[in-house]
Formats: sequence, C-alpha cells, structure tokens
Amino acid sequence: MLTYCAGAWPGGDPNAIEVATSALPTGVYNQALHWMAVAHAEAYDYVHSESKNAMMPIVGVSHHVSFTRPYGLFDVAAVTIANSMTLFPFIDSICDKLDFIGINYYGQEVISGPGLKHVENDEYSESGRGVYPDGLFRILLKFNERYKSLNIPFIITENGVSDETDLIRKPYILEHLLAIYAAILMGVRVLGYLFWTTSDNWEWADGYGPKFGLVSVDRANNLARKPRPSYYLFTKVVTTGKITRQDRTSAWRELQEAAIQKKTRPFYREVDKHGRMYAGGLDRPIERAFVLRDWRFGHYEMEGLQDPLSRFVRCVMRPFPCKKIHYIEDDAISYSISS
Repeated sequence: MLTYCAGAWPGGDPNAIEVATSALPTGVYNQALHWMAVAHAEAYDYVHSESKNAMMPIVGVSHHVSFTRPYGLFDVAAVTIANSMTLFPFIDSICDKLDFIGINYYGQEVISGPGLKHVENDEYSESGRGVYPDGLFRILLKFNERYKSLNIPFIITENGVSDETDLIRKPYILEHLLAIYAAILMGVRVLGYLFWTTSDNWEWADGYGPKFGLVSVDRANNLARKPRPSYYLFTKVVTTGKITRQDRTSAWRELQEAAIQKKTRPFYREVDKHGRMYAGGLDRPIERAFVLRDWRFGHYEMEGLQDPLSRFVRCVMRPFPCKKIHYIEDDAISYSISS
C-alpha cells in the first residue's frame, strides 16, 4: 500500500493510473499481494519439508493492521473499502499455510476524504500514528472470530511508538499489554509479543527522525547507546510477568503532568489547512503539544462522526438515553463491557 499506492516507501513511484486502478484484480496492489502469497506458500512448504528434527518449525507472517474509523459520514464508505482491502484478503489467501498469524499494530487512523485526519485532541506518535490501545484488543477479537475454526494462534510481531521524550512510551507499553491480556481472557490464543523496538532505527519514510527505541542512539557521538526509562519498565514487566497498579498510575501521571504544563515534543508529519496528514515524513519535525485525552485501555471515548449532519443528529438525540460503557478495573487489567 505505502509502496504502490502512496509511493512513500522505496521501490514505489506510482502514476495516477496505477493508483486509480490499484484496487482492481489486475492492479499493482493486488498483484503485489498475489505474488507475496505465492512466495510465502513456497517458503512455508520448503521450511516444513526440510525440517529434520522432532520440533516442527513455526512459520507465519507479520500482517500490518491499523484500527481505521471515519471522520465524517461521507468517509464511512472509504473505511469500508479500505478494510475490505487490508484486513483479511492476504491472510485469507495463505491461511492454510500458517502456523501463526503475526499482527503488527501501532494505532488508529482516522479517514477523512483522500487522506488521514489529524485529530487535535488525540495523542499521536512522532510518526503520526494515533495512540489507541483499545484498537489492538478489537483487532485481535475480530481476527480471532474470523480464523478461530482454523485454530491458528497469534503473535504480536510489532507494537511500539516513536517518542523521543519517552513520556508516551511507558503508558503505551502497559496499556497495550493490558489490551492483549484482555483479549486472552476473551479466548484469543496469543503466543508472544515483540516490542518495536530495542534501539532507535531507520524508518523507510522517515529516516532517523522518529525515535522508536527503548534505547536511544546518539548518532553524533559514535552511536552511543543509552537505555531510556521505558527500557527498565519493560524489563520489569518481562521479568516479573506483572503490571502493577503503581507502575500504571505512575506512567500515566507523568504523561498527564507534561500535558498540563503544555510541554511539546517532535512530530514528523505535515498537516495541511484541512487537518489532513501526509504519508511521507518531514526532514525537520514540528512541535506538537501533549494532549490531556485519556487514551488508556478501556477509557478512550469515541466522539462519533464529525460532519455537520452527524453532529446535528447527536445534538437532537442528546436528551435520550444511550448505551453506556461500564469500566472494570483491578490490579492487572482494565477493560470495558457494554450494557
């Protein structure tokens, strides 16, 4: 998608015709998916046929998934089309050649017109991914429902946030792990979790700008490595197998204090006058303030569609009772139940 449709990743320089026809069976997007599926099937069969020891190999794929939602009423169709292209078709084509399904999840994307909407009161990573732990929970349930008859387990093959300040990263880690735990309680079989990433890295569309690492890399000082505070928090969770209420509260309070003080951090996405973000990164970041919105798992409240008609309907319907969300919290997890 980012190569053959957006042209943001290497190898892709699409023309207008290629972009317009990419969703067709003969389009560049579907052709790329087809040959990736063929290559995976060949590799899967080869790895299994060459296994000589008693332990069978475990072969799967890393499938990038975002939680997408429409900004306005006229964006609903675009989200439906995007999900129909990106959620299940590739996994469907290789589901008989999978020992696990890998999920790469970073956050939510709000669709507005031809691009992604920059929602002012949402929290974002430096690379423009909306922070939304509930999305991982919902994605896991959705994929589990579709493939549970095949008994294929899941691995979270990528999950992380670009955040040079490290203030977002600490609660991001804890809240997404809680989301996974909630999915496990709901019957989703999750074999493992891989955090992206150990140290600051090169991003295809952003270079060395956004900082994803638990460990910082000083490129001006002989590539010196220095663990960030999130490194020690993640180490504690991994070694103890626990997320304490104290750690969760402390990480969140630290971020909220930065938001209250109106502190800023780098943001590597350009936003146009209509509030839409571009797929490519900026060479030099702009500054974006931390937000006060509660995006913790089980606490994020959707605002609904934001077009004038939808806002009017909500205003008219406000006196009438709606379905409410009750939050359940204990020392290990917080999740929501509709009533």
